[in-house]
Amino acid sequence: MTALNDYQRQTIRSGLLDVHRRLAEMESMLAQSLVDSPFTSYSNDLSPTERKVIQDYFGRLRESIRTCLRESDLPLEVRRTSLRWALRGGLMFLEAAVAEFAVERLRGYGELTAEGRAQAERIQRELRRWIERALAYLRQGLGEDLGQRLARLDAVPADARQLELLHDIITRHGLIEFQPLLDQIVRRMEAPRFEIAVFGRVNSGKSSLLNHIAGMDLLPVGVVPITAVPTRLMRGEPVRALLTFAEFEPRTVPVAQLYEFASEEGNPGNRKHVIGIEVFAPSPRLRESVVWVDTPGIGSLALSGSAETFAYLPRCDLGVVLIDATSTINADDMNLLRLLAEAGVPVQLLLSKVDLLTPPQRQQAASYVHMQIQKELGLDVAVHPVSIVGAEEALLYQWFERDIEPLWARSRALAEQSLRRKIAHLRESVIATLETLASRSGTTAGPAMLRIHPLLEEADATIRAARARCRDWTAEEPALFQNVLTQAAQALVSSPGDADTAVAGAAQELLAQRGQTARQLVLELQQYLARTLEALRQADPEVQADISAIRDITFVGLPAPEIPSIDAAAPLGPPWWAALLPNQARKRIQHRLAETLGPRLREQVALRDHQIHAWLKQSLATLIESYENQADIFRARAQHAHEPAEDGGNVAEDLHALAQACWQEDTPENLCEGSTPPPQKWLTDSPTSL
Repeated sequence: MTALNDYQRQTIRSGLLDVHRRLAEMESMLAQSLVDSPFTSYSNDLSPTERKVIQDYFGRLRESIRTCLRESDLPLEVRRTSLRWALRGGLMFLEAAVAEFAVERLRGYGELTAEGRAQAERIQRELRRWIERALAYLRQGLGEDLGQRLARLDAVPADARQLELLHDIITRHGLIEFQPLLDQIVRRMEAPRFEIAVFGRVNSGKSSLLNHIAGMDLLPVGVVPITAVPTRLMRGEPVRALLTFAEFEPRTVPVAQLYEFASEEGNPGNRKHVIGIEVFAPSPRLRESVVWVDTPGIGSLALSGSAETFAYLPRCDLGVVLIDATSTINADDMNLLRLLAEAGVPVQLLLSKVDLLTPPQRQQAASYVHMQIQKELGLDVAVHPVSIVGAEEALLYQWFERDIEPLWARSRALAEQSLRRKIAHLRESVIATLETLASRSGTTAGPAMLRIHPLLEEADATIRAARARCRDWTAEEPALFQNVLTQAAQALVSSPGDADTAVAGAAQELLAQRGQTARQLVLELQQYLARTLEALRQADPEVQADISAIRDITFVGLPAPEIPSIDAAAPLGPPWWAALLPNQARKRIQHRLAETLGPRLREQVALRDHQIHAWLKQSLATLIESYENQADIFRARAQHAHEPAEDGGNVAEDLHALAQACWQEDTPENLCEGSTPPPQKWLTDSPTSL
């Protein structure tokens, strides 16, 4: 080979690579011949032995190619591409192919009858559903197999074994309709579940308190935080801050740079369009599944005094309210406590900075705050004096150990019970499907089963309508901006005052209405999909549909509709003749507002509306995913009912393994929820509630 010139060496290298490519094509032929599909191009006329021998020959050929390249010192220069990226690209091309026979395109070949239109739409919907599900699964980027993920979880051994067994059975029988539900359970075991939000007026000591709990300086202190951007503090390595933006990809920065994004000084008016901040630190007091949330000042949160305002706050399982011991409880504090109570959120009230008071003064201040809350709200809220200074710092740690740790422990126990119920639902549904695969008798009989398809179709139509509303959301922004100007001008005509105040008030009111519209859209879809799952469960009782997976979703974190001061360059009060010609005066003021505040106001309104849109999009995605994870099981059951029965031996073995999995532990707390000793029958009883 050394006597060959460069052109000859390149020719040999190209030939070897061509041999490798054609080998891959023939291996693809072998794989296609085993696929049970009407579109398979090859009939399988090879015996298992012949197939194995041919595959061995191909393996030897590939090894010879590798040896030749190595011994001849021929460069391979293979440019590798991410398989995940390539598959996502391929699925997007499939989406484009499906779009080619949309109803609008089919009309070009002749008029469609109502029946033909329905048939074409049904074909498109069915293909798109599975393409979207596959894309969503790849986007999750789980990265590791289920066994590796479960090994890192602090889970009950029986739960982990059941999930591993379910994963093996689902994979072995190709029951992909169960895979998203299985992944959802594991993701829930991995994700933080207990969220503690800290509220208080500006400079009440929220950030300082969280820094002391973490044992390190993480959050900016002594600055005014951005009102609509709560900062989440959680355990993680290394120490860092993760920023989420309205228009850009997330960005990780050192915590020392956090003030550039989380303060009015570094990010005035949130011009950088930050919508979320997460801070990670390896602190002993920060648990893996607990999130602490540093919220904005109370004055900026309690905008309207209505219970709906609480929807703008971050989701929390516990609200910790700080009141400065050197001041007194005020109307904003009372309003926040009322909103938390109306939302059913437990409250811990801390009297901060008590190091500035003597012990008798602390007791007097705590008694006064407790009495005022009981008098104004009728709530019996314990008041805990705390401090972060000197010897009084022990008060903070005593409160943490006495009142926070037990709450987290109880919350974790409840979360584990909920997960066991979900595992039991999944197990029973897999058992029902395996029984269907073994014997098709009785699964499609009865009028109730005939309702499954129409129920799924109606739910799909409702989901499409909700997605269309979400897709068209931003198209309404120009009209929203004009409505803000109109309402602000009308307010200035009716009651002359500060233009900034009028504009901010109009914008906040209209954005609050937009938020309410988004929230209503999500809640109505949630109620409808819950009713659909209930009807599907009645139609096919063997599938243990988990209605709570839909009903228990809490949609919170709706962004606050606050508009920062824009500062008009000139007074924009009404003309002297406004009382005589109000309509003309309103139009004149509206025009001047557009000239003076237009660009900045449009930017701020668009930013807040984009945040509402992002919330709507994420909430719909969460809700629809939870529904589809279970609706797919009903779809697959109907499909399996018309397929040939599988090998009864394999199915029977897996059914037996599922039945026995619950009885491998001899302690009551490790027994599967709802299970009973199954000496001669499978576990098909509905799981009971703990």
